[in-house]
Amino acid sequence: MKNGNIVLRYIKESDIDNYVRWTTVETEWQNWDAPWEWLEDDDFDFVGCRRSELGKDPGFYSRLEIETTDGDHVGWVSCYNFYYEGKEVLAVGLDIPATGHRGKGLGQDALTLYLAHLFSKHDVLYTQTWSGNAPMIRLAEKIGFAEVLRLKDIREVRDEKYDGLTFSINKNDFLKRHTHL
Repeated sequence: MKNGNIVLRYIKESDIDNYVRWTTVETEWQNWDAPWEWLEDDDFDFVGCRRSELGKDPGFYSRLEIETTDGDHVGWVSCYNFYYEGKEVLAVGLDIPATGHRGKGLGQDALTLYLAHLFSKHDVLYTQTWSGNAPMIRLAEKIGFAEVLRLKDIREVRDEKYDGLTFSINKNDFLKRHTHL
């Protein structure tokens, strides 16, 4: 799948080196993507989980790698289920650990393409973040997500309290805004 300057694809062996680097050297992205999880679970083998995905059928693309059209692996998109208003719903996420590739619209291209794919089976999609993650909040709003839930002071990051945020977008609103897909 291609949109703008990115391609979404399955994981491949050469991506593992990037995951090792992103969990040992270039770790700044962990300050934004649920940083409390990185502090709470030091036994979690993030690279091992990625390695275990090699060669497996990912089903309905629950996780895809983001690659530039120049062939640089820069991050991933993923989805997960959670409960909202008494029913199980699907939320999407995005990470671009490669700091040199941020601020160039790659995240917007990747998430928009991923949403277009997921909307082939869903009528409403969600994303969740925390009030300290201004880049993700801006991206969600730019794509057309609207805040639907704010849980006050439920996250603590670097000794400060932050709100938990849930956003949603419905298929019709998304398609009106993103007619190029």
